[in-house]
Amino acid sequence: MLKSLILALALAVALPAQADELAPVLADYWTNSGSLPPEYAWETSILIREDGKLELKHCKGYETEGPACKYRSATVSEDVLQSIRAAATESGLVERPARETDTPMVGGGVTWGRVNLVSGTVELPSQPAEADAERVAKVLATIAAAIPHRFDRFTDPD
Repeated sequence: MLKSLILALALAVALPAQADELAPVLADYWTNSGSLPPEYAWETSILIREDGKLELKHCKGYETEGPACKYRSATVSEDVLQSIRAAATESGLVERPARETDTPMVGGGVTWGRVNLVSGTVELPSQPAEADAERVAKVLATIAAAIPHRFDRFTDPD
């Protein structure tokens, strides 16, 4: 009886600590305005965690914290998480990673990302080589589709 009580007490103490732990990141998505004067510049980063929690950070100017940044959160469904996993897996980018273009664009906004799968990490460069552009674009589009529409003003504020 005493052993059961001690075990129950130990579990009760341990469970709240585990509840505070963040789930691993499934997908990262970043987009920005490119090189502009500070009053027009912005950057948005989004994390989608394995438990469906989405975290958005949008900063104006070239700030990375403080009052120039806004934070938002949401939850995405398991179906949406599975669509991200499927798009990343079907892209073949774990086995054949995308290469960066040999002729990078100068200036202008860019979008890039990453998906963390059990089989490996899918890197989604902002300027992939032409041969990889379609595969990268499909995965980025799937991640973008997971972002709630109420956050559109943060991912394309112009």
